[in-house]
Amino acid sequence: MGLGVRCGCVLGLLVSFYALWVEVQHHNDNSYQAYCDLGAYFSCSKVLTSKYSKGFGVVGPMLGEDSPLNLPNCVYGLMYYVLYMCLDLMPQSETITKTKFSLSVSSLCMCLYLAYILAFILVDACLVCFATYLVNIGLAVPAVRDYIVMLNDDDSQPKRKKRT
Repeated sequence: MGLGVRCGCVLGLLVSFYALWVEVQHHNDNSYQAYCDLGAYFSCSKVLTSKYSKGFGVVGPMLGEDSPLNLPNCVYGLMYYVLYMCLDLMPQSETITKTKFSLSVSSLCMCLYLAYILAFILVDACLVCFATYLVNIGLAVPAVRDYIVMLNDDDSQPKRKKRT
């Protein structure tokens, strides 16, 4: 729809790539210190290597740790931002608007879930996570706006009488 959405997707891709970089580096070298590790309770490495960093902490226990769906959360983020950008580059239709709205609502639900994990289970702060939450909120705002406009446009259209 616009440059802002595409910039948000690119920013989300960059944050997700950085998260993947941190995960890979930390798994290869336990002493790896990420730039976003600022203290004992402000460590993205701790968060990005926790049991919740793959499959949102639920895929592994449900489908097995070796399940092809038990991917790092940032890989899901990469897929989300690529899909969202592709949708945004397509001619906008009711279906695209509804899909972007649904994706945005889903991403916000995941943000709430992961923020809860971050604050109350891991008791940590994570710059990468915060950046992801902000990007997802930024993408959701125009998606919700466009969805509401679409609903209002539908309401303003005259209704046809059904033949009986």
